[in-house]
Amino acid sequence: MQVYANKLQQHLTTQLRPLYLVFGDDDFLRLQALAEIRQTAKQRGFSEREVFQQNAEFRWFELQQSSQNLSLFANQRVLELEMPNAAPGQEGAKALQAFIEQQADDTLLILHGPKLKAEQQRSKWFKMLDKHGVFVPVYTPDKSQLRQFIQQRAQHYQLSLNAEAMQLLADWYEGNLLALDQALAKLALLHLNKEVTATDVHNSADEQSRYDVFALQDALLKGQADAFFHRLQRLFETDGEPAIIHWLLQRECQTLHNAFINIQGGSTVSEALQAAGVWKSQQPAYQRLLADWNPTLSNAVQRLLVRAELALKRDSKEDLATLFSHIGLLLLNPRQAEPLSLMEHSSEPFI
Repeated sequence: MQVYANKLQQHLTTQLRPLYLVFGDDDFLRLQALAEIRQTAKQRGFSEREVFQQNAEFRWFELQQSSQNLSLFANQRVLELEMPNAAPGQEGAKALQAFIEQQADDTLLILHGPKLKAEQQRSKWFKMLDKHGVFVPVYTPDKSQLRQFIQQRAQHYQLSLNAEAMQLLADWYEGNLLALDQALAKLALLHLNKEVTATDVHNSADEQSRYDVFALQDALLKGQADAFFHRLQRLFETDGEPAIIHWLLQRECQTLHNAFINIQGGSTVSEALQAAGVWKSQQPAYQRLLADWNPTLSNAVQRLLVRAELALKRDSKEDLATLFSHIGLLLLNPRQAEPLSLMEHSSEPFI
Protein backbone atom coordinates (compact mmCIF):
# COMPACT_ATOMS: atom_id res chain seq x y z
CA MET A 1 0.00 0.00 0.00
CA GLN A 2 1.35 3.42 -0.93
CA VAL A 3 0.46 6.73 0.70
CA TYR A 4 2.19 9.93 -0.40
CA ALA A 5 3.59 12.16 2.33
CA ASN A 6 1.05 14.95 1.74
CA LYS A 7 -1.77 12.42 2.32
CA LEU A 8 -0.22 10.69 5.31
CA GLN A 9 -2.04 12.72 7.97
CA GLN A 10 -5.36 11.93 6.33
CA HIS A 11 -4.47 8.23 6.30
CA LEU A 12 -3.42 8.25 9.96
CA THR A 13 -6.74 9.71 11.09
CA THR A 14 -8.47 6.53 9.97
CA GLN A 15 -5.92 3.78 10.63
CA LEU A 16 -2.50 2.83 11.96
CA ARG A 17 -0.86 -0.08 10.16
CA PRO A 18 1.74 -2.36 11.85
CA LEU A 19 4.51 -1.33 9.43
CA TYR A 20 5.57 1.93 7.73
CA LEU A 21 8.30 2.36 5.13
CA VAL A 22 9.35 6.01 4.92
CA PHE A 23 11.96 6.62 2.23
CA GLY A 24 12.80 9.75 0.31
CA ASP A 25 15.30 12.36 -0.84
CA ASP A 26 14.28 15.21 1.46
CA ASP A 27 15.32 14.95 5.13
CA PHE A 28 12.83 17.58 6.32
CA LEU A 29 9.81 15.88 4.74
CA ARG A 30 11.02 12.45 5.86
CA LEU A 31 11.41 13.60 9.47
CA GLN A 32 8.02 15.29 9.28
CA ALA A 33 6.39 12.06 8.10
CA LEU A 34 8.11 10.12 10.88
CA ALA A 35 6.90 12.65 13.44
CA GLU A 36 3.30 12.28 12.23
CA ILE A 37 3.46 8.48 12.56
CA ARG A 38 5.05 8.71 16.01
CA GLN A 39 2.43 11.17 17.22
CA THR A 40 -0.44 8.99 16.03
CA ALA A 41 1.16 5.92 17.60
CA LYS A 42 1.57 7.74 20.91
CA GLN A 43 -2.08 8.80 20.86
CA ARG A 44 -3.02 5.14 20.40
CA GLY A 45 -1.02 3.88 23.34
CA PHE A 46 2.41 3.17 21.88
CA SER A 47 4.29 4.85 24.70
CA GLU A 48 7.74 3.28 24.27
CA ARG A 49 10.12 3.81 21.35
CA GLU A 50 13.36 2.03 20.48
CA VAL A 51 15.65 3.26 17.73
CA PHE A 52 18.14 1.23 15.69
CA GLN A 53 20.49 2.08 12.86
CA GLN A 54 21.74 -0.38 10.28
CA ASN A 55 25.45 0.26 10.75
CA ALA A 56 28.52 -1.95 11.20
CA GLU A 57 27.57 -2.74 14.81
CA PHE A 58 23.92 -3.55 14.11
CA ARG A 59 22.82 -7.20 14.26
CA TRP A 60 19.48 -8.18 12.74
CA PHE A 61 18.51 -10.46 15.61
CA GLU A 62 18.34 -7.36 17.83
CA LEU A 63 15.12 -6.30 16.11
CA GLN A 64 13.31 -9.56 16.80
CA GLN A 65 14.81 -9.78 20.28
CA SER A 66 13.58 -6.33 21.15
CA SER A 67 10.04 -7.09 20.00
CA GLN A 68 9.94 -10.16 22.23
CA ASN A 69 11.32 -8.51 25.36
CA LEU A 70 8.66 -7.55 27.86
CA SER A 71 8.70 -3.97 29.08
CA LEU A 72 8.00 -2.90 32.64
CA PHE A 73 6.78 0.49 31.48
CA ALA A 74 4.78 -0.01 28.28
CA ASN A 75 2.57 -2.65 26.68
CA GLN A 76 2.89 -1.18 23.18
CA ARG A 77 6.13 -0.06 21.56
CA VAL A 78 7.48 1.48 18.38
CA LEU A 79 10.62 0.03 16.83
CA GLU A 80 12.42 2.27 14.34
CA LEU A 81 15.21 1.17 12.05
CA GLU A 82 17.14 3.67 9.95
CA MET A 83 18.57 2.09 6.80
CA PRO A 84 21.14 4.59 5.41
CA ASN A 85 21.67 2.52 2.25
CA ALA A 86 18.14 1.12 2.01
CA ALA A 87 19.62 -2.34 1.49
CA PRO A 88 19.03 -5.07 4.11
CA GLY A 89 21.00 -7.74 2.27
CA GLN A 90 20.07 -11.43 2.37
CA GLU A 91 20.37 -11.70 6.14
CA GLY A 92 18.30 -8.59 6.69
CA ALA A 93 15.64 -9.64 4.21
CA LYS A 94 15.21 -12.96 6.03
CA ALA A 95 15.15 -11.22 9.41
CA LEU A 96 12.50 -8.75 8.25
CA GLN A 97 10.36 -11.52 6.81
CA ALA A 98 10.60 -13.47 10.08
CA PHE A 99 9.75 -10.34 12.04
CA ILE A 100 6.65 -9.65 9.94
CA GLU A 101 5.45 -13.24 10.19
CA GLN A 102 5.70 -13.13 14.00
CA GLN A 103 4.88 -9.47 14.59
CA ALA A 104 2.72 -8.92 17.64
CA ASP A 105 -0.20 -6.51 17.74
CA ASP A 106 1.55 -4.41 20.37
CA THR A 107 4.54 -3.61 18.11
CA LEU A 108 4.79 -0.99 15.38
CA LEU A 109 7.78 -1.18 13.02
CA ILE A 110 9.04 1.86 11.09
CA LEU A 111 11.80 1.57 8.52
CA HIS A 112 13.21 4.75 6.97
CA GLY A 113 16.05 5.93 4.80
CA PRO A 114 16.98 7.62 1.50
CA LYS A 115 15.04 7.49 -1.74
CA LEU A 116 14.53 3.97 -3.07
CA LYS A 117 15.65 3.22 -6.61
CA ALA A 118 13.31 1.45 -8.99
CA GLU A 119 15.18 -1.84 -8.66
CA GLN A 120 14.94 -1.64 -4.86
CA GLN A 121 11.18 -1.23 -5.08
CA ARG A 122 11.07 -4.34 -7.28
CA SER A 123 13.09 -6.43 -4.82
CA LYS A 124 11.52 -9.32 -2.95
CA TRP A 125 12.17 -7.83 0.49
CA PHE A 126 10.47 -4.57 -0.41
CA LYS A 127 7.46 -6.18 -2.06
CA MET A 128 6.99 -8.38 1.00
CA LEU A 129 7.07 -5.39 3.34
CA ASP A 130 4.94 -3.21 1.09
CA LYS A 131 2.24 -5.88 1.04
CA HIS A 132 2.19 -5.99 4.83
CA GLY A 133 2.42 -2.26 5.58
CA VAL A 134 2.42 1.23 4.10
CA PHE A 135 5.06 2.73 1.82
CA VAL A 136 5.42 6.50 2.25
CA PRO A 137 7.59 7.89 -0.57
CA VAL A 138 8.96 11.33 0.23
CA TYR A 139 9.95 13.53 -2.70
CA THR A 140 11.18 17.11 -2.73
CA PRO A 141 8.56 19.23 -4.52
CA ASP A 142 9.73 20.54 -7.89
CA LYS A 143 9.17 24.04 -9.23
CA SER A 144 5.62 23.27 -10.30
CA GLN A 145 4.74 21.87 -6.86
CA LEU A 146 6.64 24.30 -4.62
CA ARG A 147 3.94 26.96 -4.48
CA GLN A 148 1.38 24.39 -3.39
CA PHE A 149 3.76 23.12 -0.71
CA ILE A 150 4.37 26.67 0.58
CA GLN A 151 0.62 27.26 0.67
CA GLN A 152 0.07 24.06 2.67
CA ARG A 153 2.78 24.92 5.20
CA ALA A 154 1.44 28.49 5.46
CA GLN A 155 -2.01 27.12 6.26
CA HIS A 156 -0.41 24.91 8.92
CA TYR A 157 0.86 28.10 10.58
CA GLN A 158 -2.43 29.93 9.89
CA LEU A 159 -0.73 32.36 7.52
CA SER A 160 -2.12 34.00 4.41
CA LEU A 161 0.52 34.88 1.81
CA ASN A 162 0.09 37.18 -1.15
CA ALA A 163 1.58 36.23 -4.53
CA GLU A 164 4.75 38.33 -4.08
CA ALA A 165 5.49 36.86 -0.66
CA MET A 166 5.02 33.32 -1.97
CA GLN A 167 7.30 34.04 -4.93
CA LEU A 168 9.99 35.48 -2.67
CA LEU A 169 9.89 32.48 -0.34
CA ALA A 170 10.07 30.13 -3.31
CA ASP A 171 13.08 32.02 -4.73
CA TRP A 172 14.91 32.02 -1.42
CA TYR A 173 14.21 28.54 -0.14
CA GLU A 174 13.90 26.24 -3.14
CA GLY A 175 15.68 23.02 -2.23
CA ASN A 176 15.88 23.88 1.49
CA LEU A 177 12.47 23.06 2.94
CA LEU A 178 13.72 23.13 6.53
CA ALA A 179 14.78 26.77 6.17
CA LEU A 180 11.47 27.53 4.44
CA ASP A 181 9.48 26.02 7.29
CA GLN A 182 11.55 27.96 9.84
CA ALA A 183 10.85 31.19 7.94
CA LEU A 184 7.10 30.50 7.97
CA ALA A 185 7.19 29.63 11.67
CA LYS A 186 8.94 32.93 12.37
CA LEU A 187 6.33 34.86 10.38
CA ALA A 188 3.61 33.13 12.40
CA LEU A 189 5.21 34.32 15.65
CA LEU A 190 4.90 37.94 14.50
CA HIS A 191 1.08 37.70 14.75
CA LEU A 192 0.63 39.95 11.71
CA ASN A 193 -3.15 39.29 11.53
CA LYS A 194 -3.13 40.24 7.87
CA GLU A 195 -2.06 38.98 4.49
CA VAL A 196 1.71 38.53 4.49
CA THR A 197 3.55 40.58 1.87
CA ALA A 198 7.06 40.38 0.44
CA THR A 199 7.97 43.33 2.66
CA ASP A 200 6.85 41.36 5.72
CA VAL A 201 9.07 38.46 4.64
CA HIS A 202 12.06 40.80 4.34
CA ASN A 203 11.31 42.52 7.65
CA SER A 204 10.96 39.25 9.54
CA ALA A 205 14.71 38.72 9.24
CA ASP A 206 16.92 40.08 12.00
CA GLU A 207 20.42 41.47 11.42
CA GLN A 208 22.09 38.08 11.49
CA SER A 209 19.65 36.33 9.20
CA ARG A 210 20.01 39.12 6.64
CA TYR A 211 23.41 37.59 6.00
CA ASP A 212 22.15 34.06 5.53
CA VAL A 213 23.16 31.87 2.62
CA PHE A 214 20.39 33.21 0.43
CA ALA A 215 21.92 36.66 0.67
CA LEU A 216 24.95 35.11 -1.05
CA GLN A 217 22.72 34.02 -3.93
CA ASP A 218 21.27 37.53 -4.14
CA ALA A 219 24.77 39.03 -4.37
CA LEU A 220 25.78 36.55 -7.08
CA LEU A 221 22.72 37.21 -9.19
CA LYS A 222 23.17 40.97 -8.90
CA GLY A 223 26.89 40.75 -9.71
CA GLN A 224 27.84 42.42 -6.43
CA ALA A 225 31.30 41.10 -5.54
CA ASP A 226 31.82 43.34 -2.50
CA ALA A 227 28.43 42.34 -1.09
CA PHE A 228 29.18 38.65 -1.69
CA PHE A 229 32.49 38.72 0.19
CA HIS A 230 31.05 40.85 3.01
CA ARG A 231 28.09 38.51 3.49
CA LEU A 232 30.31 35.45 3.32
CA GLN A 233 32.55 36.93 5.99
CA ARG A 234 29.52 37.71 8.17
CA LEU A 235 28.34 34.12 7.83
CA PHE A 236 31.64 32.78 9.15
CA GLU A 237 31.69 35.40 11.91
CA THR A 238 28.21 34.32 13.04
CA ASP A 239 28.91 30.57 12.83
CA GLY A 240 27.06 30.05 9.56
CA GLU A 241 26.78 26.42 8.51
CA PRO A 242 29.50 25.73 5.88
CA ALA A 243 27.62 22.71 4.49
CA ILE A 244 24.67 24.94 3.60
CA ILE A 245 26.99 27.46 1.90
CA HIS A 246 28.54 24.63 -0.11
CA TRP A 247 25.09 23.33 -1.04
CA LEU A 248 24.00 26.76 -2.32
CA LEU A 249 27.14 27.38 -4.39
CA GLN A 250 26.99 23.87 -5.82
CA ARG A 251 23.33 24.35 -6.75
CA GLU A 252 24.01 27.64 -8.53
CA CYS A 253 26.95 26.20 -10.46
CA GLN A 254 24.96 23.12 -11.43
CA THR A 255 22.13 25.35 -12.68
CA LEU A 256 24.56 27.31 -14.87
CA HIS A 257 26.21 24.13 -16.13
CA ASN A 258 22.88 22.51 -17.06
CA ALA A 259 21.71 25.65 -18.86
CA PHE A 260 25.01 25.90 -20.75
CA ILE A 261 24.75 22.27 -21.91
CA ASN A 262 21.20 22.86 -23.15
CA ILE A 263 22.29 25.96 -25.05
CA GLN A 264 25.08 23.98 -26.67
CA GLY A 265 22.45 21.45 -27.68
CA GLY A 266 20.47 24.05 -29.58
CA SER A 267 18.08 25.50 -26.98
CA THR A 268 17.56 29.24 -26.66
CA VAL A 269 18.85 30.87 -23.48
CA SER A 270 15.30 31.24 -22.19
CA GLU A 271 14.48 27.60 -22.95
CA ALA A 272 17.72 26.42 -21.35
CA LEU A 273 17.13 28.39 -18.17
CA GLN A 274 13.56 27.21 -17.91
CA ALA A 275 14.71 23.60 -18.34
CA ALA A 276 17.31 24.20 -15.61
CA GLY A 277 14.54 25.28 -13.24
CA VAL A 278 15.16 29.03 -13.15
CA TRP A 279 12.20 31.25 -12.35
CA LYS A 280 11.28 33.65 -15.15
CA SER A 281 11.86 36.64 -12.89
CA GLN A 282 15.45 35.51 -12.26
CA GLN A 283 16.38 34.63 -15.83
CA PRO A 284 17.97 38.02 -16.70
CA ALA A 285 20.41 37.62 -13.79
CA TYR A 286 21.35 34.09 -14.84
CA GLN A 287 21.77 35.27 -18.43
CA ARG A 288 24.48 37.67 -17.25
CA LEU A 289 26.32 34.83 -15.51
CA LEU A 290 25.88 32.52 -18.51
CA ALA A 291 27.45 35.08 -20.83
CA ASP A 292 30.88 34.18 -19.40
CA TRP A 293 30.25 30.50 -18.64
CA ASN A 294 32.47 28.05 -20.50
CA PRO A 295 34.07 24.62 -19.96
CA THR A 296 37.24 26.12 -18.46
CA LEU A 297 35.25 28.08 -15.90
CA SER A 298 33.02 25.09 -15.18
CA ASN A 299 36.00 22.82 -14.55
CA ALA A 300 37.71 25.38 -12.31
CA VAL A 301 34.59 25.84 -10.19
CA GLN A 302 33.99 22.10 -9.99
CA ARG A 303 37.51 21.48 -8.70
CA LEU A 304 37.02 24.08 -5.98
CA LEU A 305 33.66 22.56 -5.00
CA VAL A 306 35.28 19.13 -4.70
CA ARG A 307 38.06 20.56 -2.53
CA ALA A 308 35.47 22.26 -0.33
CA GLU A 309 33.57 18.99 0.03
CA LEU A 310 36.76 17.22 1.07
CA ALA A 311 37.40 19.94 3.64
CA LEU A 312 33.88 19.46 5.00
CA LYS A 313 33.75 15.67 5.06
CA ARG A 314 37.36 14.55 5.44
CA ASP A 315 38.94 17.50 7.23
CA SER A 316 41.50 18.12 4.49
CA LYS A 317 42.67 21.23 6.43
CA GLU A 318 41.89 23.62 3.56
CA ASP A 319 40.25 26.87 4.60
CA LEU A 320 36.58 26.85 3.61
CA ALA A 321 36.28 30.64 3.60
CA THR A 322 39.11 30.76 1.07
CA LEU A 323 37.54 28.13 -1.16
CA PHE A 324 34.09 29.70 -1.07
CA SER A 325 35.63 33.10 -1.83
CA HIS A 326 37.46 31.70 -4.84
CA ILE A 327 34.23 30.17 -6.15
CA GLY A 328 32.44 33.47 -5.78
CA LEU A 329 35.25 35.32 -7.52
CA LEU A 330 35.19 32.88 -10.42
CA LEU A 331 31.46 33.44 -10.87
CA LEU A 332 31.66 37.20 -10.51
CA ASN A 333 34.99 37.72 -12.32
CA PRO A 334 35.56 34.83 -14.74
CA ARG A 335 38.87 36.29 -15.92
CA GLN A 336 40.34 34.84 -12.71
CA ALA A 337 39.41 31.30 -13.79
CA GLU A 338 42.80 30.28 -15.19
CA PRO A 339 45.03 31.27 -12.26
CA LEU A 340 42.57 30.05 -9.64
CA SER A 341 42.11 26.71 -11.38
CA LEU A 342 45.84 26.12 -10.98
CA MET A 343 45.94 27.08 -7.29
CA GLU A 344 46.93 24.44 -4.77
CA HIS A 345 46.03 24.31 -1.10
CA SER A 346 45.86 27.64 0.66
CA SER A 347 45.60 28.25 4.36
CA GLU A 348 45.01 32.02 4.47
CA PRO A 349 41.42 33.28 4.11
CA PHE A 350 40.78 35.16 0.88
CA ILE A 351 38.14 37.45 2.34
